[in-house]
Amino acid sequence: MSFGVAVDALDSAGGAQISQANPWYRLDGKNIVVIGDGVAGHGDGEHGGPVMAEGESWYKVNGIAVSRAGHLATCGHATSGRSWYRLAPAAGGGI
Repeated sequence: MSFGVAVDALDSAGGAQISQANPWYRLDGKNIVVIGDGVAGHGDGEHGGPVMAEGESWYKVNGIAVSRAGHLATCGHATSGRSWYRLAPAAGGGI
């Protein structure tokens, strides 16, 4: 499994990521994605306007957990992420 950080427009969770919360923290020239950031609609019902529901509790920006590859949006799709900027806990379980 990849643990890469998700970023606006370059990653997707069924639809493209739409980062709104942290315009000052950027990777690959795009905003990072945190819990609550939008995902472009990609169908009906829960897929019409999902947001990111998961993030790393130990890696926060402006108090909000950062989403990485494998984290789920409210529609149930997992996001992709940047392969070169990984969020993975240390071998001992902490950071």
